[in-house]
Amino acid sequence: MRMNLKISQMGLILVGIPLVFELIFVGILAYRIQQAEVEIKKQAATKEIIFVTGTLGILAGQAAANLAGYSRMPSRYFRNRYRASVKQWTERFAELEGLLANDPKHLKILLDTKPNFERGLVLMSKIEESVDNGGEGKIVNSPMQLIDVKNMIDGLSGPVGVIMVDYLALAAEGPAKEDRAKEQVMNTIMIGVVLNIVVALFLASLFTRGIGRRLRRISENVSRVPKGIPLNKPLQGTDEIAQLDKFFHTMVDELEESRKMQRYLIAMVSHDLRSPLTTVSGLLTLLNAGAWGELTEEAQQKVGTAEADIHRLIALTNDLLDTERLASGKLELTFAEANISETIHESIESVKTFAEQHHVKLEEPEAREVTAEFDKDRIVQVMVNLLSNAVKYSPVDSKVVVNFDCDRQWLKVVIEDQGRGVPAEFQNIIFEKFQQVTESDAREKGGKGLGLSICKTIITQHGGTIGVESENGNGSRFWFRIPMKQRVAFNHTISLSDSVSIGSST
Repeated sequence: MRMNLKISQMGLILVGIPLVFELIFVGILAYRIQQAEVEIKKQAATKEIIFVTGTLGILAGQAAANLAGYSRMPSRYFRNRYRASVKQWTERFAELEGLLANDPKHLKILLDTKPNFERGLVLMSKIEESVDNGGEGKIVNSPMQLIDVKNMIDGLSGPVGVIMVDYLALAAEGPAKEDRAKEQVMNTIMIGVVLNIVVALFLASLFTRGIGRRLRRISENVSRVPKGIPLNKPLQGTDEIAQLDKFFHTMVDELEESRKMQRYLIAMVSHDLRSPLTTVSGLLTLLNAGAWGELTEEAQQKVGTAEADIHRLIALTNDLLDTERLASGKLELTFAEANISETIHESIESVKTFAEQHHVKLEEPEAREVTAEFDKDRIVQVMVNLLSNAVKYSPVDSKVVVNFDCDRQWLKVVIEDQGRGVPAEFQNIIFEKFQQVTESDAREKGGKGLGLSICKTIITQHGGTIGVESENGNGSRFWFRIPMKQRVAFNHTISLSDSVSIGSST
C-alpha cells in the first residue's frame, strides 16, 4: 500500500477525527439536554396554567360571595375581602393570559372571555358603588343584577374549564415525555461513547497495522543483510518510513560495494603475496639444506629465522584468503563419511613438530571405529588451528589433551591445555575477526586474530557450535560440536548463506 501521509499527519488524523466526532457528539448531547429542559419547562408551565385556571373560578365565586355579603352588611371586612378577591382575580386572569402567550389556540379561547370578564368587573363595581351610596340590601331586590353576575361567572367557567381540561391531558402525558427525553439523552451518550471508541480503535488499527507492516519489512531487511539474502523491494510512499527504507537500501548498496572492494583487495594482495612468498620459502629451504654450499652456523640461524617468518606470512595470506571466501560465501564444504579417530590423528600429526619445538606433549584419545559425516579437510583445519593455539599458549613441559564423545546425533571434540586461560570477558569475542586477548599476542605469539573466526564459520556451516570453557590462569577447554549426520547430501557444496547461527553450548 502506498503511503503518502507522514507520521505527523497520521497523528493529526488520529487526534482530529475522534475530536470532530466528540464535538458532534457534544452538540447532539447538548441538543438532547435542551429538549429535555424544554419539556421540563413545558410541564412546569402546564402545571402553572392548571393552577391559575383553577383559581380563576374560585376567585370569581369568592368575589361574588364577598360582594353579596357587603351588600347585605356594608362593613369594611366584606368590602376589603371583596376588593382583595377582585384584585387577585384580575391578576390571575392577566397571568393566565401571559402563560398562554405561546399557545395561540387556548389564548384565543381566553381572550374571547375577556369581554365578559370586563363586563362582570363593571357590574360588580356598580353594585359596590350602589352599596357605598346607601343602597344596601337592594341587590337582593334586583334579580336582573344577580342573573347578570351569574351569567358572567358561567361565561368564564366554560372556556376556562376547556383550557383546564386540555392542560390536564397534557399534564397526564408529561411524565412519559420526560422519560422519553431522559432516555434520548442516555441513548445519545451511549451511542456517542461507543461510536467514539469504535472510530478511535478503527483509526488506530488502520494506521498501526500499516506502520507495523512497513516496520516489519524494514526489520526483515535488516535481518537479511548479514545472511547475504537480497533485500525486499523499497517501500512506496513519501512518509518517513519509506524514506528510512530508501536510505537503508542505499546504505546496504554502498556497504556491499565496499565489501566487494575489500574482498577484491584481500584476494588480490593475498594471491600476489602467496606466489612470491612460496618461491622465497622454497629457496630458503634449499639454501638451508646446503644446495649451494654449506652455510656457517650463524648463516643457518639467519636463514632459519627468515624461513620461519616466510612461513608465518604464508599462513597469514592463507588465512586472508579463507576469510575472503567466508565473507563472500564461497567456502566450499564437501561432506563425506570419515573416521573420527583418524581425523584427530591427522590433525595431531600436522602440529606434532610444532609442539616438539615448544616442548609440549600432545595426547590423543584411544582409537575407535566411529564415523560421522563432515568435511574432513575443513575439520582438520579447525583442529590444527585449535591445537596450534593450545601449543602456543602452553608452558614448557606441559601437555595438550584431545578427547571426543558422540551419540546418535552429535559429535563433540574437546582440546584441553594447561596454558594461561582465557578471561571470561574475552571468551565470546575471540571468535570474531581480528580479536585477541591482548595486543602483545600478535607480536609475541604471531597471528592476526583470524584463525578462531575461520574455525567458527566452518563449524557453523557444519550446523554446529564452538566455544571455550576457561578460568584465567587454569588452562582452557576449547570444544566444538557438529551433527553426526548432515542434512545435505554427500559431496554437496554449500555457501555461507546455508549456514546456521551459532548456538550456546550444552
